Amino acid sequence: MLSISDGRSFSTEDDRFAHCIFCGKSLVVLPNDRRGGACFDCLSLLGTETRPCPACGTEISSTQRPVGCPRCGWSPSRA
Repeated sequence: MLSISDGRSFSTEDDRFAHCIFCGKSLVVLPNDRRGGACFDCLSLLGTETRPCPACGTEISSTQRPVGCPRCGWSPSRA
């Protein structure tokens, strides 16, 4: 069995915890995490393709997504 130690470390202990930028769920963030601040449920919202609004289903473009839904007012920061 091959055993490799993980050499990554946090600069401070507070760097370990965060909240999803879309839904607000608590996250444990690892050093060099490439999820961009999203939980695994919301990870697809970071893509370039159009996605439906979680509240009303209206298609939201990737450029509009950080602001929120123009139809119902849903916002990732208030989710």
